[in-house]
Amino acid sequence: MTAPIRLRDPGDVLATLPYQLGYHPRRSAVVVALQQGRIAGVVRCDLPPPDIPPGSFVGGVVQPLVREGMRRVLVLGYEDEPDESEPFLRALVEGLEREGVVVAEVYVMRDGRRYSPTCSGACCPLEGVPVPAAADVPAVADLVALGSAPLASREAVDRVVDPPPGTAWRAGGVRGGPRGSRQARRCGVRAWAALLGPTADGPRPVEGSAAWSNEVRVAAGALADIQLRDALIAWMAPGLLPRHELDPPVVALLERMMPRWAGAGSWRADSGDPGEQRRMLDLLLGVCRGVPDDRPGEAAAVCTTAAQVAWSLGDGALARAALDRAVRLEPGYRLAVLLGRMVDAGLRPAARRLTAVPEERAG
Repeated sequence: MTAPIRLRDPGDVLATLPYQLGYHPRRSAVVVALQQGRIAGVVRCDLPPPDIPPGSFVGGVVQPLVREGMRRVLVLGYEDEPDESEPFLRALVEGLEREGVVVAEVYVMRDGRRYSPTCSGACCPLEGVPVPAAADVPAVADLVALGSAPLASREAVDRVVDPPPGTAWRAGGVRGGPRGSRQARRCGVRAWAALLGPTADGPRPVEGSAAWSNEVRVAAGALADIQLRDALIAWMAPGLLPRHELDPPVVALLERMMPRWAGAGSWRADSGDPGEQRRMLDLLLGVCRGVPDDRPGEAAAVCTTAAQVAWSLGDGALARAALDRAVRLEPGYRLAVLLGRMVDAGLRPAARRLTAVPEERAG
């Protein structure tokens, strides 16, 4: 188990937050739950439009924290224009305090500086305090070592699961037999093993190559077999589903053919190296990019699988991005709809080492 990442002061919290979220927030409100000097949970939402009462979005931020028993928080506002976050922050603080949550500090971030609307002491001058550079914060180095690298914006996160322009599959049949048959399952698992390898058959194919695209097509198609899909999710996100609830022949196939790294196949939560788990998620996101939009069923299945893995690792932003693409292409994909409700509610899928980061949308 990786040691908790310690934070020394508010500057450390602000410098590490993009690495916790996976991107640099803009026009957002963020509530950071603190326990014993470390970040125990994060909830982010867009700032509501000016014509919408700010209180209407407070519950979606407060309730996940209350449900998880978080009792002490920092409230942060990220704004482009002075005071644009103030109405929502005020409503948010009131909502937290009504639930008995202690608001330790309120900070506003703008142009690389932090301001305090509640403190007039020497520690919070009117001209603000620069947010520390990432290179000056030891906790950032710890997060980078675990594979964290924030993207430029929330919109950039959405693009992580989108196929590049011109992505298409060649016409022709896909190897394997009827859905659910032993031959089809074996072909599907072999494709997933190749994409997540290396395996005994050789190194994994390079993303974007013809060999990789062929494996993506087979792997994505295999997820139409729900028993295989669920077992693969449990394999890549150990602890989400117990082994005994999965189809035994499928489990035996995975245990015989799939590569074992990043805790995959251990069936136990918190059993993998966080850096390796992040690399496996990156490979899975690559598979999402390899499925064109004109294959909505396959894209929804792959994106929902990636969302499950991202959510199990505490990356609510990536989970939401993958789910958004899944339901945009296939609105009736049931697992995506169900998981979307969990993500929006801030429900954790299992007892994980990292608290997940719910994503709320305003407007």
